Amino acid sequence: MADSSLPFLPLEVQTHSGQGSIALTPTGDVLYSPHPSSGRGIFSWLSGLIRPNKKQLIPAAHLIGAKLETPCRFSVWWAKPYTSRTGCVTKHRFKACHSTRFETADTVAAQALVEHLRRHASWWGRASPPHVAAIVNPVSGKGAARRLMETQVLPLLRDVAGLRVTVHVTQARMHAAELVRDLNLSCSSAAAEGATAPGGNAPGTAAGAGSGATPPVDLIMFVGGDGTLYEGLQGLFQRPDWEAAVQCPMAAVPCGSGNGLAASAGLWDPVTAVVSVCRGRTEPVDVASVLQPPGNRFYCLLSVVYGSMANLDIGTQHLRWMGELRFHLGGLWEIIRGRLYNCRIFVLPPASTSTGDGAEPLASAGNGAGGASAASPKDVVITLPGPAEDAAAGGVGGASGAAGGSNGIGGGGGGMHERLLPARQSAGNAGGGAGGHVSDYPAGPPLPILASLPGLPRPLPDSLEGLPAGWQQLPDSFAILGAYNTQYLALGARANPGGRMGDGAWDVWHMAAEGGDRGSKRASGGVRARALKVLLGIEDGGFAKSPGVMRTTKARALMFEQRDSATWTVLDGEEVPNLPLYLEVHQGICRLLVAPQFAEED
Repeated sequence: MADSSLPFLPLEVQTHSGQGSIALTPTGDVLYSPHPSSGRGIFSWLSGLIRPNKKQLIPAAHLIGAKLETPCRFSVWWAKPYTSRTGCVTKHRFKACHSTRFETADTVAAQALVEHLRRHASWWGRASPPHVAAIVNPVSGKGAARRLMETQVLPLLRDVAGLRVTVHVTQARMHAAELVRDLNLSCSSAAAEGATAPGGNAPGTAAGAGSGATPPVDLIMFVGGDGTLYEGLQGLFQRPDWEAAVQCPMAAVPCGSGNGLAASAGLWDPVTAVVSVCRGRTEPVDVASVLQPPGNRFYCLLSVVYGSMANLDIGTQHLRWMGELRFHLGGLWEIIRGRLYNCRIFVLPPASTSTGDGAEPLASAGNGAGGASAASPKDVVITLPGPAEDAAAGGVGGASGAAGGSNGIGGGGGGMHERLLPARQSAGNAGGGAGGHVSDYPAGPPLPILASLPGLPRPLPDSLEGLPAGWQQLPDSFAILGAYNTQYLALGARANPGGRMGDGAWDVWHMAAEGGDRGSKRASGGVRARALKVLLGIEDGGFAKSPGVMRTTKARALMFEQRDSATWTVLDGEEVPNLPLYLEVHQGICRLLVAPQFAEED
């Protein structure tokens, strides 16, 4: 692989232990072969004992790149795989390793070898380095995000892998959305037409340095927690070119207190995330549109939670300094508190999908789901890569407006409704307490399921009467309720074991009140015991193996209304107003960077 492009190999080098040569095997492995020592005597023997000049073989599959410290001095870097276990879950991780420093008099050969190793290990098969836009939330993870970016992430990506990295540091809430809206993306039609070919910058330099136009961005990397990526997701769909922009992969580097999306992608730590960026594997991920009157549209790809799961997140914000431990303490307090929470929820399962773990819905509209009818449309599937082809599929299409609204409704104190840009509403926006129609909300991906309804009911009805066939109604009183797309809510919370983030349906997990608890706000001992099993088994999802602990229902659309002031409704870790919400899933519409060994376990 290397001999024809690198005629100077083998390259004679000097190390602190002696002399040797570097060559590449036919499979691309880096081979260092030491020369026999010419020294004699006791000092030479001691030097070889303390600093042995040993043969070393670095497999091509493990290479990250090389670091050029001076024009004539460099080191080779690779990712050493290892595993750790949490209960029944095996976590595949990487540790960054480097060779001894090599020195050579041939500076041209040294630079050529370094670029060759970077290109074949971390440039995704390209001739020029990919451009990564890193959006850093400096307050994530008790303020550790910026430090991790400067000490681990940036040195490996820029100085070792040779990627172009542009760092953007957020200054306020929702600043990440603004940054994403303004990025010049390589998948955008505007970027394809107007951008010059990347390569004006030397490998490893930041984009924009030196002369020439800034190359378009190939990957958006969020260094922070789930909230940072949530903000960026809003900006992605607020772009006028969102149909092309959603093809730009997103990566989550775990530096926050939750990091559920990073865990769901197998990115267990910053080094593993960096190695995954170098490998460049992506998978399609579902995104849900969430409508809330009057005229707000949000996007989420992690979860919608209510009751105990919301309280242990929003209710422990004052304990963020404790990190992930705050979630466990919040869960323990919810069990001691023993509270039930009222709401109204309707779900539309996919065709031929039954309720899991023996659960039965409260009622089902019409003759059940699975029949082919206009009132129960098929899943919207967007094939990637390539432009989204569903703009004319019905519902709301066209260029995106702003994705959410600050309408002053709901509780104060920094909720999501205070962070989004004003929603663009049509002249026919329904008022007087009605939820209106999907045409009253900002443009974006089509919503054929919600558009098939006569209107968005507000408040939600007490029964299925008037809803199309296929909709199901769940009980009204829960200890725990959550709709999940990914398997993890946090690095240590596998709340949705067996979930698939690109199957076009979310998993609604619920722990309803027992028969004797109906109408009461106090949970029985049985409910508390089941909640304790969830808390003890949530780290690896082991609670799902205990029959009867929780029930699950697949949903490609749902309607939800909070009817209890003692809790919150939370999207991707962000509070939303206490108003009805209408959710529809867009299957595989975005791309998420995942670990090389990524697999969604059952």
